[in-house]
Amino acid sequence: MEKYLLISNAYPTLDNLYSNSFLHRRVKAYQDKGLKVDVVVLTTRVIKDKFYDGVHIKYMDEYQIASYLKQNAYQTVMMHFVNPKMFHGIDALSKEERPNIVVWLHGFEAEAWHRRYYNFLENISQLDSALERKDSVFEPQREFLKELMTRDDLNIKFVYVSKRFKELYVDPYVGVVPEKFTIIHNIIDGELFTYQKKDRHDRLKICSIRPFTARNYANDITADVIKQLSKKRYFKKLEFNIYGDGKLFNVITNSLQQFDNVHLHKGFVQQDEIPKIHAEHGIFLGPSRHDSQGVSLGEAMSSGLVPVTNAIGGIPEFIEHKKTGMLAKRDDVKEMVDNIDYLYKNPKQFKKMSKNASVSIQEQAGLETVINKEIEVIVNGWS
Repeated sequence: MEKYLLISNAYPTLDNLYSNSFLHRRVKAYQDKGLKVDVVVLTTRVIKDKFYDGVHIKYMDEYQIASYLKQNAYQTVMMHFVNPKMFHGIDALSKEERPNIVVWLHGFEAEAWHRRYYNFLENISQLDSALERKDSVFEPQREFLKELMTRDDLNIKFVYVSKRFKELYVDPYVGVVPEKFTIIHNIIDGELFTYQKKDRHDRLKICSIRPFTARNYANDITADVIKQLSKKRYFKKLEFNIYGDGKLFNVITNSLQQFDNVHLHKGFVQQDEIPKIHAEHGIFLGPSRHDSQGVSLGEAMSSGLVPVTNAIGGIPEFIEHKKTGMLAKRDDVKEMVDNIDYLYKNPKQFKKMSKNASVSIQEQAGLETVINKEIEVIVNGWS
């Protein structure tokens, strides 16, 4: 029986359920399809093997991974958040010994250091830190990816989570396009985020579930949108629930405490609680300054919420304006206000968009769709 190995920088355990939890969904789905998949987490610490939900997790440094690969023959090795240390074990094998390789590119590991420049605007120390890491971390990673994408001694394929992520972020950063690549989206789990039919009154209930750790999550835009909506005659008919936590939470939300219909919920929201929040709302207010896909938007869409967000990064690949959601230009508060105004004034269109959003995102990124594409790449994608 052919064996497959997944190597990553982290994997969920009972102690940390949400550490790359999207990988566990993949591994379980692969196993359900009959693939024998082992899991290794790259680490410099000495950690005993762990077991989580039927998955055996081994922890190794790059030298232990090299030894492990020499002792175990795998048909395909899968890598998430790849870096030179993670790849060391492959290079330790002879050309004849090397397995097929699939590298997923998700975000920060394949983007320029200055992509999230807006996070530096209010904290110059973050800019200093990024500049310090530019030569020691970011440039070596870019050169590593460039070499990896142009080597002819590897049977390697790259998976990008969206076409726009590849073309807008990765291609300009790395400077080359690999010979073998495919676009496969991150999973939007329709079993967890099941469609809940919305009625016309649900358009009055608006939620936001975002980290408040950095400006790329654009929570300041959420606050500005609400303040602009407060000038509308119908504002008091609306209800807002803002969920999240991070160093920017108080700074951004203080100005919203003046509104009786804005409810602030400071704290990290666990994944199994999110569908309950979705069920109580009709609009997901999720502005963004940087997204390779926009998974939280997709999860809201799957539940039947109409997303109101920005046409940046990978987002327009998943949302069609006025059909499956509402898109505004980058940082355009007025246009976002106009989009919510449109949904308020067009309840029939809101209901239609709600259904369209759920159907569309499941067609693009539903569990079966994604897993079947990935297994085709893992098992057969080497002609």
